[in-house]
Amino acid sequence: MMRLVEKHIIQKNHRFYPEIDRLCFLSKNIYNYANYLVRQSWIFENTNLSYYDLQKTLSTQSDYQAMPAKVSQQILMILEKNWKSFLAANEVYKQNPSKFKSRPRLPGYKNKITGRNIAVYTTQAISKRQLKQGIINLSKTGIYLKTLVSASQIKQVRLVPKLNHYVIEVIYEKCEKQYELEKNRCASIDIGLNNLATLTFNKRRNETALDQWQTVKIYKSIL
Repeated sequence: MMRLVEKHIIQKNHRFYPEIDRLCFLSKNIYNYANYLVRQSWIFENTNLSYYDLQKTLSTQSDYQAMPAKVSQQILMILEKNWKSFLAANEVYKQNPSKFKSRPRLPGYKNKITGRNIAVYTTQAISKRQLKQGIINLSKTGIYLKTLVSASQIKQVRLVPKLNHYVIEVIYEKCEKQYELEKNRCASIDIGLNNLATLTFNKRRNETALDQWQTVKIYKSIL
């Protein structure tokens, strides 16, 4: 299976922009608050709060409740992943500081006013009824988006903040096609002087005929 992305660009004049901006702002608030709790625990108590600790603490927080539970949980999972990366790098730094230009920094906060954070909607936070009709409707939102991806292939939908716009990413999985290659086929390329290259390959005329070698000259195009 390979993971692919269908992208939809949402500019500031798009009708969904204000709602997506609000959702990513709420995501930032949850991320920052959870990050504050983890930082305080790590700095002053030398302990690392787990995802489950954060979920229990934030479950009654207003911004956390303003989003679908599955989406808020994904924010905490992203923060936990960032902290795991920091802690792993910090351990390597303790053993061999020369591998780093400076000491690894704690996961930082996003700007209180201008900061935005990704919002991830799993299939449990997407309307299944709409999805069967080729439309993505994110839970608790008025966002309706047509997609060419089969409902069974979709894994999650992400609202990704960019510099001056948003990108809605539809993450889906698709089986890789396996092609049967003919082992007796071969080709060679010779870079030329008067022409760009010469390509020589063998090709069978039919099932009974022997292989026939063909040569194709690839010429430079002059614009």
